[in-house]
Amino acid sequence: MTTLDDDTSLPTELAVNSLYMIFCTSLLFFCIIGISMFYSGLTQRRSSFLQLALPTILLPFIFIEWYIWGYSLCYSSSSNEYIGSLNFAVLRHLKEGATMVYSTPRGEILSINHFLFTGLFKVICVGFTFPGCLGERGRFKPMLLFLFFWCTLIYNPVTYWFWNRNGWLSTELNKLPVLDFAGGNCIHIVSGFTALAYSYILGPRNNKILYNYKTSNNGFILIGSFFVNFGWIGFIAGCDYKFSTYSIFIMVNTILCSCVSGVVWLAIDYYYSLTPLDDSQNHVDRRKISVVSLCSGMMVGLVVITPAGGYISSPTGFWKSIVFGVIGGISGNLATRLKFFFNIDDAFDIFAIHGVTGWVGSILTGIFAEQSYGSKGGWVSRNFLQICYQLLGCTMTSVYVFVLTILFLYLIDLIPGCHLRIDKQFNKRIRQLNDDRELDIELSMSPTNVRPKNVGNEQEDLELNGADQYELNGEYMMDYMEFIKVIKPEDYLDELSGKPSDYVTHPFMLDLRQLSQQTQVSQPSQGRKQE
Repeated sequence: MTTLDDDTSLPTELAVNSLYMIFCTSLLFFCIIGISMFYSGLTQRRSSFLQLALPTILLPFIFIEWYIWGYSLCYSSSSNEYIGSLNFAVLRHLKEGATMVYSTPRGEILSINHFLFTGLFKVICVGFTFPGCLGERGRFKPMLLFLFFWCTLIYNPVTYWFWNRNGWLSTELNKLPVLDFAGGNCIHIVSGFTALAYSYILGPRNNKILYNYKTSNNGFILIGSFFVNFGWIGFIAGCDYKFSTYSIFIMVNTILCSCVSGVVWLAIDYYYSLTPLDDSQNHVDRRKISVVSLCSGMMVGLVVITPAGGYISSPTGFWKSIVFGVIGGISGNLATRLKFFFNIDDAFDIFAIHGVTGWVGSILTGIFAEQSYGSKGGWVSRNFLQICYQLLGCTMTSVYVFVLTILFLYLIDLIPGCHLRIDKQFNKRIRQLNDDRELDIELSMSPTNVRPKNVGNEQEDLELNGADQYELNGEYMMDYMEFIKVIKPEDYLDELSGKPSDYVTHPFMLDLRQLSQQTQVSQPSQGRKQE
């Protein structure tokens, strides 16, 4: 930290860089709303409004914690290599001078701007992680308690390891330097393995929820994906901490990688979407494209390029972003199958998109990184040991996050009234059914299965009604629009003779003629079934 002599003005270079950083910081708000819309569109109607609102609901809690001690625990100097001190708590270091500058090997940035920029990083990480943690079955209040421990003892230490000059995995300390330009470990691997552990503890969703599953709003997925792509330009390019030609290179690489990965994911899903269609004469096989696949692939492209960022951005290195996009799109798409292998219901594939792809991006950074920003580069720069450092960083982050998340969630679930799942007996019932081997689990959880009389489960009903009803007192994203149809006997004329059919002349239908003006039938719009 350094303090300028004049607290009322800035040198020209620092002023330009500060304006650039304010621009990049403002773009991060598009990421937040984009993430909200993306996850809200992916979930069903009964829980979509909570998914949309959750990042905004959690933002005040995160920012207050960041102000009190989060920023200090991540970026203040300390005598150890694992977590910071409280020297920057409640921004008390700014009392020494309003124009205090935070110095890094990448550039200098006003300390208050650094506080705001990195604080929104944490909000984005929370936005990626916690909507998926609820996953149409989790409770908000115990999740909020877990958020406190997650912020203090998971996110803050991991960020210190990589981005504090005294962190044991930082490039500045240079003991075990792991290259992480914009958060491959601190953001994506933390997010992916938190969601994996949370989903494991919650257990699978009730099959009755998954029956005839329909996303609530595909338009939100598309618009949210666009906002995240737009904001991610500032996310990665802002980590340069200064405005230069290389800042534009980073922006181009970010967009290029996202586009390539989106096309690759779309092509894979297009290939596997083969659907047999029978016409009257020939058997026809048809493939279809998916906009959701394109959006998911573009999201993966943003993830895989995050740890590389400026390390691969140069006038001759644009081809590297294409390599990142191709490998990221393939690995991310295939990783979505892992949840079936591990039998863990990761509702929004957060582990696949962020955890696995974060690993892939970090390893690729160890291969393709150039000698820039004080680093020795990667494999292409003949720094062959860098891949080992990258593997070490990913492994330590994954194990640390997963183990602590499991521990915290297990202890919270034991607290009376803090059960993590709405239907707290669900997993117990599944284990009992599995042990008895007398009932078919799939049949017992089928939506067509009728519960016997005098056998009730209010908690299951609450979970089936959705998180919007349970947490938000019935505040939905949107409700059904209904139209009224009056049944008239004339609607049932015989197609050939044009006269009333036998069905219309039935005594019941004759009585109905007199009541037709009073008979109304409500039907949900868009042909969707009542949920």
